[in-house]
Amino acid sequence: MSSRNKTGRLLCFVAILTTVFIFSACSTGPSETGTLRLTLVDTPVPIEGIEAIDIIFFSVLVHKTSDAVETDADWITVLDDQLIEASRTFNLLELVNGASAVLGEKELDAGHYSQIRLIIQSATITIDGTTSELTIPSGQQSGLKLIQGFTVDPDVITELTIDFDAGQSIVENPPGSGNYKLQPTIRLVQTVLSGTISGTVTPLKIDAMVIAYEAGTETVVTSTYADTTTGEYVLTALLEGSYDLEAKAEGYNSATEAGVAVTAGQDNGGHDFLLTPTGVGN
Repeated sequence: MSSRNKTGRLLCFVAILTTVFIFSACSTGPSETGTLRLTLVDTPVPIEGIEAIDIIFFSVLVHKTSDAVETDADWITVLDDQLIEASRTFNLLELVNGASAVLGEKELDAGHYSQIRLIIQSATITIDGTTSELTIPSGQQSGLKLIQGFTVDPDVITELTIDFDAGQSIVENPPGSGNYKLQPTIRLVQTVLSGTISGTVTPLKIDAMVIAYEAGTETVVTSTYADTTTGEYVLTALLEGSYDLEAKAEGYNSATEAGVAVTAGQDNGGHDFLLTPTGVGN
């Protein structure tokens, strides 16, 4: 065989190997990914005359390591500070009784994550038509750290519900001064692990509140106001388990129901309450 033919065959063989290598590298593909969706809800605020609580988030970040600090690498942005301010502004009072808003959504590598950091840009409260700044003792610089693990599964949307409990987060200091500050109290629940409880409270237009407690305790898990027009209520983002319910309104006797079961991904409906005026039915 001539040296020319040998050289030609060798070059052809090298070309085939190169093609196979490139094809193998490409066929391996990127690591599996899934989508993380952060949903924001709120619980009622028992402040007379309150009309709005507007929170402007600067950004929302996630990290795989629970002890990561803000200067560490590998933070992943879920809500970008480059978005227009209107897209990062949420009125918490609009996010009650089953209503929610998408805080951020991002495609991530599948796997376990350990920390969410919420960075708040500013906040205001509106009472009887007057809007005032809410002072934020912490959270503006390093952000509010939610150290609670969650797993992003491949090829599905993993939804986390952030329950921003404004009722406990808004503090008047000193009491009666009209000066309010924001000390965020937040509960994080993976939605695929949670369910809801719903029903009605009558009579209507009495500002009735429904509270869910850990079964057999006085520990409040979440609460909501019944709709003043229909009497309907929905308690959201409840982890699978058992809860005790209480419906109450000023000037009325409270009503309770014990041992209401919650199943992940389902609504347990039909838990209706009829409140009687104080002094009636005792």
